[in-house]
Amino acid sequence: MYDKILGCLLGAATGDAMGAATEAKSTGQIKEIFGGRVESFQEPPRDVQARGRKPGQVTDAFSIPYMLTNAIVQADGKITREIAMESLLEWGDTEYFEPFAGMTTRKAIIEMNRQKKMNTWDYIGHLGNKLFKGHYYALSSNGAAVKAYPAGLFSNGNVDKAIENAMEIAISSHDDPWSVSGACAIAAAICEAMKYDATVYNIVQAAKYGCREGEALARKRTDIHVYPGPSVAKRLDMAIDLALHTSDDKNPVDELRDRIGSGPAIAETVPTAIGIFIAERGDSMKCICDGVNIGDETSAIASIVGALCGTFRGSRSFPEDYLDFLNEQNGFDLELQAGAVLSACENLS
Repeated sequence: MYDKILGCLLGAATGDAMGAATEAKSTGQIKEIFGGRVESFQEPPRDVQARGRKPGQVTDAFSIPYMLTNAIVQADGKITREIAMESLLEWGDTEYFEPFAGMTTRKAIIEMNRQKKMNTWDYIGHLGNKLFKGHYYALSSNGAAVKAYPAGLFSNGNVDKAIENAMEIAISSHDDPWSVSGACAIAAAICEAMKYDATVYNIVQAAKYGCREGEALARKRTDIHVYPGPSVAKRLDMAIDLALHTSDDKNPVDELRDRIGSGPAIAETVPTAIGIFIAERGDSMKCICDGVNIGDETSAIASIVGALCGTFRGSRSFPEDYLDFLNEQNGFDLELQAGAVLSACENLS
């Protein structure tokens, strides 16, 4: 189990750090800037969010769940909305906030700091203007999904517990059924991938279950805001079909990008990440590199699929030098965190 946990952390960090260099670029621009596909850690160009950072340094996509995982460990594996909110506030005081905080996360942290009463804070009631509220992607962004993997790690093989955990984490900043749906899909998939007999098929089925169950449970809550937007579950079905049935003369990853999208909406990021996972049969580096080169939200997509593949294949599915390199570049100790997660999970069981 330890190797799967470490693989999850290593995959999520690798995907984020590698995708930082290609963020917001198109597939064509990536090839032009880097002379081909990016398949290693690169220095981010001067016109991306991660400009000025070194190769191998992560952004919000990994730093938020990394700090959240530490907070959950300190709570002996317990996951609540309050713990997730407190962790997010702590992240808001780090170097990552100003350059990397996304639309929804930034609004959430600013409002939490203003209110100073997290137990009575109602996020959706304090969002900005009507235009912001009217665009589903501004709320249902992929921030809920990139921080969902801890929900799966701390579930001890119980998919329904993973969904419950993911709900608590998601609504700390993204309190709508679409965000919860996407987060629960990833958490359920991670939970299934932790099993020693996991298969690509079973992992995808868990993602489908989590996606639908998460949305259904969210819609029963009174603290969830419902507004128009595309179904993550139906987009996921489309992505699965594309990954499995794209004709031989076409690239399934290109089809996912062109038909589902690779933008910030959770209805694009999550289905596309799982589609990549299927297309590459869960191969860690192939999946991450596809996410890095697909364009647009490359850090998020590569980090999500990296966490999923790393859990499925384990830490040995990555180049030997990646762990030490990422630890050094970011001041992490991923092995220590993996051990702490394992201990917390054992105490929960």
